[in-house]
Amino acid sequence: MELLITNENAYGQNIYIYYDKISGEGIIIDPGDSFVLIREAIEKNNINIKAIFLTHGHYDHTFCANEVKELTNAPIYAHENEVNLLQDTEYNRSGLRGLMVSVVPDKLFKDGDVFRFENGTELKIIHTPGHTAGGICFYDEKNAKIFTGDTLFRETIGRTDMPTGCTETLLASIREKLFSLPEDVLVFPGHEKHSTIKHEKKYNKIAGEK
Repeated sequence: MELLITNENAYGQNIYIYYDKISGEGIIIDPGDSFVLIREAIEKNNINIKAIFLTHGHYDHTFCANEVKELTNAPIYAHENEVNLLQDTEYNRSGLRGLMVSVVPDKLFKDGDVFRFENGTELKIIHTPGHTAGGICFYDEKNAKIFTGDTLFRETIGRTDMPTGCTETLLASIREKLFSLPEDVLVFPGHEKHSTIKHEKKYNKIAGEK
């Protein structure tokens, strides 16, 4: 599996395109404000986008989800607990900037669901509420990668002071679900640089081992 990353946008938000180079089948995770770059990457690498994955509903992660859907005809996936936040411009914070970003997911995930690529690669959906009620991570066990959105960052965690956020819930999600994964798993967050589960357990002063 190949991984393309861009964060050339106003919010420093990581947009991931995860795809099979042989078949060209791929997905986009959190299509923020970089539509032109996304389109160019898809065309340059001949990627057939089969799905648009949203780790959560904040507008910096969903800014051009509707445009990407129109371009690719791919369905938008999100967790079942995130539907209201995705559509409510006050809850997803886009209204505060006059952007009015509203996304209606086509398909809904539940904790433990699995998305399968044609080449056999599987992404397991891990529900990690706390940053938002419907926050989720996408775990590729075979290739030891996890996409954590704004749940877990390098040496810190997502903020919890916005609608449906809860610090205690977020810490439980990280410690009970993410820190139980193998330590060599690479962590690809919604912002900033990647990390590993081992590094976070050791150096994350908020969520790490006491």
